[in-house]
Amino acid sequence: MKIKPKHAMYNGLSYSFFDRKSDKVCFMLSGTGYTYDKPILYYSTALLLELGYDVIQINYTFEQQHFEQDSQAISEMVYRVANPIVEKCLQSKPYREVVYLGKSLGTMPIVDYYMQQTPSIPARYVLFTPLLSLQHTMANLLDKHAFLAIGTADPHYSQEKLAQLATLQLAVLEDLNHSLEIPLNVDLSIQHCQSLISQLKIFLQNN
Repeated sequence: MKIKPKHAMYNGLSYSFFDRKSDKVCFMLSGTGYTYDKPILYYSTALLLELGYDVIQINYTFEQQHFEQDSQAISEMVYRVANPIVEKCLQSKPYREVVYLGKSLGTMPIVDYYMQQTPSIPARYVLFTPLLSLQHTMANLLDKHAFLAIGTADPHYSQEKLAQLATLQLAVLEDLNHSLEIPLNVDLSIQHCQSLISQLKIFLQNN
């Protein structure tokens, strides 16, 4: 990516802002160990910039003891630290479209909060490896619209649960793990990454 981000702080949290001078924006929420420089998030960022989006990567970190709470409290925790940046940025420009893109932990506030709200501007949702084993995740995804990608070797993968999510655009990737890779198989991992980014591009370009 040739576009370099601006780094800023707000409400005690840092974020990276890729400015395309656009009227559409994507907020990215990473996983606990899956950061923005990892393949799927790196190429998702590159794709969004190619499609003309501003991109805002929210850089949160949490101590291990924070994950000893129940899953709904963890979701609320991530939402509580990320949302002030989301609100600030949405108020800073007259955006006409917003995308919320999350990986694993980052999908939790998207599913539990942003997807449950009535957005003030048109919104799309991208969920990489959401935690389908959590009851509230499944309950909040029913009858919603989003792009969901998961591998069949992911511990949260469930063919039965995915069958209940008929309203979502699903990308189910054979043998990929929670990192959306096949360990010790670089060629197939790259092929699946390309396939996933191509499917995401179609989703983002579909009006």
